[in-house]
Amino acid sequence: MTPNPIPEVSGKPLATAGRTQLLVDCPSCGATHRHLDTGARRGPCGSRYAIVTPREDQP
Repeated sequence: MTPNPIPEVSGKPLATAGRTQLLVDCPSCGATHRHLDTGARRGPCGSRYAIVTPREDQP
């Protein structure tokens, strides 16, 4: 049996006074969560996903 792959979600940069955070739309609960870095993460609702950011040279 193969494990379920972790879904990838796109992170949208949010400039704050402290540092840039990433906003993601959670694929499980539909809420917007904030994270400080890309990669495999767990949202506050408990769902797991991998945060990716679009490359600057992509339209």
